[in-house]
Amino acid sequence: MRRSTMSGAWFSVKQGAKMAKGFLPLLTIAAVAIAIVALAAEHEKSDAALAQVAINVADLERSEKYYRDVLGFERVWQYPPDSAQPMEIGLVAPGGGAGLVLSHLSDDPLPEGKGSYGRIIVDTANANALAARAEAAGSATRFVTIPGDNPPTIVFFRDPDGYEIELYQAPSLP
Repeated sequence: MRRSTMSGAWFSVKQGAKMAKGFLPLLTIAAVAIAIVALAAEHEKSDAALAQVAINVADLERSEKYYRDVLGFERVWQYPPDSAQPMEIGLVAPGGGAGLVLSHLSDDPLPEGKGSYGRIIVDTANANALAARAEAAGSATRFVTIPGDNPPTIVFFRDPDGYEIELYQAPSLP
């Protein structure tokens, strides 16, 4: 019987063949994964990315505590910025990803089982182009004017089911 050394241990040729046979499925999976990544890189990326989801809550403090304690989300902004009683709180998970906006717009009771307010917020480098696409699809758009020399571009519209979409284009860099 022929033997060879491998990592300081003795293996027969037969044992080596069995080991190689066990690695073949792993090598095949790795090759397929590399091919999928290469194909995905060839496709064009969308000019829109999900930025935040806003939901209406009955109690901002309770909801912020829940999302902080359960999911580890952290407050990164509030509106109004200097208010002791904000209307909206922006949360994100450490490390990034889409944010969650908790909103409390009135003390009216929420409908049973759901919130009365919510929107999907999408970051984009070209809010005007996406607004034109929304109009072409039948949505009415509403541009929000923010005062200042270099304001963000903010556009609202509704999808066919009535959900509000907000396009947010950050102010241009100096």
